[in-house]
Amino acid sequence: MEEAMTTEPEPPVRPTVHRTGAPLLPPVIAYAALTIAALVVPAAMSGEPPWTSDAHLLGFFRDHAAAAHASAFFTFGAALPFAVATAVATSRLRTLGLDVPGRMIALIGGAIASALLSLSGLATFALTQPHVADSPPVVRGLYGLSFAAGGPGFVAFSGLFLAGVSIAALVGGVLPRWLGWAGLTIAVVCEVASLSVAFTDLEVLLPVGRFGGLLWLVAIGALLPSTRRELRERRGITRAGDER
Repeated sequence: MEEAMTTEPEPPVRPTVHRTGAPLLPPVIAYAALTIAALVVPAAMSGEPPWTSDAHLLGFFRDHAAAAHASAFFTFGAALPFAVATAVATSRLRTLGLDVPGRMIALIGGAIASALLSLSGLATFALTQPHVADSPPVVRGLYGLSFAAGGPGFVAFSGLFLAGVSIAALVGGVLPRWLGWAGLTIAVVCEVASLSVAFTDLEVLLPVGRFGGLLWLVAIGALLPSTRRELRERRGITRAGDER
């Protein structure tokens, strides 16, 4: 009888856990801060930019090694949160059900852009080593590599990242349409600016693509939903607001 009356205890009920994934805004803010620091800090330390003329370029790395070192540090540092932001943004697109070609384009573009940005920082770091600045051909070669990697190279592949995220977001409706189209527009500017490797007059578009992309990245860092539940809630609020 006692054996018949014995009942097995019910397994404990586990609370429902809503996975939100890694936050996107912190690495985006870190990337933005380091990118700005890479420009502002060296200029403040030296009192002058390094790119005014070829002759001045040689003098800058000879007389302002500390400023060049700071530029290398912040540029290389900016590549790391950019890579993290790429991984988080593309992971969110997949979480939102957007496992589309645009997501892979964004992932590949962002990964290569991060690698090129780190190469730019490392090439600048090489310029700060003892006696390197005493050789004009070496200075010109390393600075040319740093500029090509961090300028046209980075802008070209970050443009692919912007285009991939924007297309996926427009297809899935996970971002405001104006933000998706803004991303595509900046991506086009980036790709045109990358042609500066052949047409130097297009170099004026490099900062437009780079800093336009930075502002856009901050915007999606704040607005890209992290889960389908969050997306449904936002859409529900939007529809309720439209009905009013």
